[in-house]
Formats: sequence, C-alpha cells, structure tokens
Amino acid sequence: MIALSILILMPFALNYPLLSIELLGVKIDASVWGGVWKMATQGYPYTAFLVFICAVFMPISFALLVIFLRISQLLEIKPRNLLIAITYIKPWVMFDVYLVALGVTVFKVREYASLHIDSYLIAFVFTALLTTLLFIKLNPKELWNDFYPNNNPLTEIPQDNQPHFCTECQYTFTNALEDRKHNLICPRCHSKLHTSADIRLQRTWATLLAGIVMIFPANLLPMSVIYVNGAPTSDTLMSGVLSFINMGSYFIAFIVFTASIFVPISKILIMLYLLSCVHFKLRHSVKWQMRLLHFVHFVGRWSMLDLFVLALMMSLVARGQIIDFSVGPAAFYFGIAVFLTMVSTSQFDSRLIWKIYDYK
Repeated sequence: MIALSILILMPFALNYPLLSIELLGVKIDASVWGGVWKMATQGYPYTAFLVFICAVFMPISFALLVIFLRISQLLEIKPRNLLIAITYIKPWVMFDVYLVALGVTVFKVREYASLHIDSYLIAFVFTALLTTLLFIKLNPKELWNDFYPNNNPLTEIPQDNQPHFCTECQYTFTNALEDRKHNLICPRCHSKLHTSADIRLQRTWATLLAGIVMIFPANLLPMSVIYVNGAPTSDTLMSGVLSFINMGSYFIAFIVFTASIFVPISKILIMLYLLSCVHFKLRHSVKWQMRLLHFVHFVGRWSMLDLFVLALMMSLVARGQIIDFSVGPAAFYFGIAVFLTMVSTSQFDSRLIWKIYDYK
C-alpha cells in the first residue's frame, strides 16, 4: 500500500512545480523533471543523467519492485531477480536528500528574486516521507526468508562439511550448487560464492582511487556560475559555503559544508584507513572499525545534495534573463566522485576486517 501510494503521488511530485520565482513579472516554476530536462538540453547531459538516476528512475523502480514482489507473493512465484535488484537499488533512492536540496535552494534563490512555495510541494513531501517509511518497513533479509524459507536451519557446524555463507542474500548452508563453469553458487539466489579477497580489494581500490582523482577537479573548478546583469560570479564548493555564511544562513552553510565537503572527503579518508587496516593487519578496535564502515554506508548518498540544488537552480533561472545560471564543470566530476565512492563502499567486504583478528 505504501509503494502504491508513492506511485500515485509520483507524477505530482516529479512533474508539477514545487517552487516558483518572479522575475520582471514573469513566473518561473521549478520541478524535479524540469530541472533534469533543462540541465540535459542546455549542455550538461551527463550531469543531468546522474540526477535523473537518483531522483527519478531509482525511486520509481523501487516502488515498482515492491509491488511486483507483492504480485509474486500472490501468484506464488519465486522472484529471485527482483530480490537481488531491490537490494542494489535501495541505497540509490534519494528523495529525502532532494527534500533537503529544496530547502537549500530556497535560501540560495531568495537573495535574487521573490520566491513562492507551490501546493504540489505537499505531494513531494509526502512522497519523500512514504519512501522513508518504506525503507524502514522493507528488510531484504526478511524478504529472502519469506520467499525462500530455510526449512533446515543449521543448529551446529558439521565437521565433515563446512557451511557456506552467501553475502548477497545472507544465507548460510552446507550444500552449494554448481553453475555451468563448475563454480560454487548459492542455492537460493544463485550468486557466485567464494570470491577471493584479492578481487574484492581490487574492486574497492579501483573505484576508490578513481573517486579520489575526480574529487580534485570537483573541489577546485567552479560548481556553478551566476550572471547578474552580465557580471559572472562563479562558486566552488567552498566558496558556496562561504556565501551562505556571508548571508547569515549559518545552518544552511553547515548542511552544505557537511554534505558537499566533509562527507566526501571523510568517506575517502575512512575507506583508506579501513583498507590500510586490512592490508597491514592493524588491530585498533573492531567495534570502532565497523562503526566507521557503517558511517560511510549511511552518509555517502547525502553528497548528491549539491547536484540536486543545481538541477533546481537550472529549472528556476532560465537563460536570457537578468539573472542567468549555468552549471560549472565541477558538477560532473563531483557527481562521478560520489557514485564511485558509493560503489567502493558497497564492494568492501566487512569480513575482511574481522579476518584481521584471526591472525595470531
């Protein structure tokens, strides 16, 4: 019912105006889809695609998958691929982040023009709240157990047949299946078992190093350029924070600084620390190390805040007016850095930390 309510509200939340400004007596509306479309058609298609994935495609897909799971349950179908998909899609649904981006946009635009809140914002707020509620209600591990119940749970570890553990569906079992290449696979989700630690570390390092490379132009190049009466004013990530401080919006400056600067850099530093612990067998505190890993998993998605603000600004401030807004070259690098670091944290296997303490 929650997923169905989200789909009903989606057209109003995505396509209808959420904010509007008046410039020279002309009303200009801002919507989620309008921001993505303007960004794509005015020379920034790759940045628009990143916003589209997190703000439009993933939320709709997430709600549809939940409905398909319910239909599968009624028809007594085993939806193996749907369960795998919903596990991967869940971290990329960022309606709550977009809601905060709306608040930041309000403070950013109000110094240039009078701003009005449209009634369709209520639909967007309810959609964001329902999506968060669906996050709370939906537990992928419980869904796997509902569709694929474990009728023979392990009560003790057999000596002659060591059990296997599948990281995809959190299933523990003794008898694994084989695929066509004679690789061991999980009998429940058919995922490949026993991927070597070296391969997992290579995936984590590759995406993390690529994200580190992207974070430099993301912080040094302009994130946005605003033309007021033909005079350009470019803002980097840090100068954008300073502009909010100069306006007296200290709380908004704190939010932007945390999401755009502190979170991406701290996430990279934490991942470098955890990878160093794995490689050099550093035994500091396993409880502390696991808390750091949970932290980067939780906060990583909030770095998309800046891109959502840019999309809303593109929708509000059209070209050819007294106020002209343009996305800076740093936006694409910043979005790619966020994506790569999120992939890096998802590839990191927490069992590698626990294995540090197996060595004598």
